[in-house]
Amino acid sequence: MPAGHERAVGGFTHPTERSRIIAWFLPLGLCVAIAVALLWPGPGLWLNELDLLPALVALIFLINGLQTRTASLRVEPRFGRTFAVAFLINLLLSPLLGWLIVRHAGLDDSLGLGLLVMALVPPTLSSCIVLTGVAGGKTLWALLLTLGLNFLGILTVPLLLGALVGSSIELSPWPLLFKLLQIVLLPFVLGLLLRPLCGALAAARWLGLVPTLCVIASVWVTLSASQQSLLQLSLPALVYLGLLVLLLHVALLALSALSAPLLKLDPAERSALLLTASQKTLPVAVSVLVGLGSSTGVAVISCILFHFLQLLLDSFLAPRLRAA
Repeated sequence: MPAGHERAVGGFTHPTERSRIIAWFLPLGLCVAIAVALLWPGPGLWLNELDLLPALVALIFLINGLQTRTASLRVEPRFGRTFAVAFLINLLLSPLLGWLIVRHAGLDDSLGLGLLVMALVPPTLSSCIVLTGVAGGKTLWALLLTLGLNFLGILTVPLLLGALVGSSIELSPWPLLFKLLQIVLLPFVLGLLLRPLCGALAAARWLGLVPTLCVIASVWVTLSASQQSLLQLSLPALVYLGLLVLLLHVALLALSALSAPLLKLDPAERSALLLTASQKTLPVAVSVLVGLGSSTGVAVISCILFHFLQLLLDSFLAPRLRAA
């Protein structure tokens, strides 16, 4: 395994120690996050009011920059066609699959709308990159896939939303572009610039766990702020919705896995494709629901559940991809 992939998980050099921590830290952390958010939402609500989430994302990318060697910043021949496949899966096939599931699942209209909107939006800004690092994948590929798909998603979401549900919602690309510059590109570049000055810090074992902690904290804060919405549904309805959400996410993972051999990707590149093309971003989905006037209804529950379950499933999957 290349040295860059050892670095991506924080410099753990002992295989047994590294595997044990990676395999359990994120999934257990996510389970603790949902339990605390549902049982004691107060602290998470307070942090949500402080608008903590953008700072957590910025910290993730600052650390990514610190841990990235400039020698790895080169154009690779397979990336172009990998990006095209990720675009096809994440922004074109996903909405179609989401529409088919909603049409035949017998969901409440609001829950169906939330699931469909989640199928439309691009990948998460930070979680897929952290998970790619956990899987020993190419985090730079995950970063570039995330940025490119989020930019293109501004074009595809309104068009496909109009085609699938008859909406005329308009999304301006400029707020998202400014947000990506602020909390993704600038921290990443700052981390690259600071790396020569912080060599010892960049190699510290504990630093690689900080992005994972940020993802866990983000889920905790998000679920705390949405506790009342989650409690609106009965347990059977919530379980059924969860199964549909997992069906869509697993379908996207399967499409990505089937594409990897056709693209002749190595394991590190395959992990970047799987964990980016299959994920969906919660903030953009909520923004779309706000534009539709649906953010106060139960539609947002589908988005929250998708966000949490994709992270929980992928946090179990990522270490297995490293071992594969």
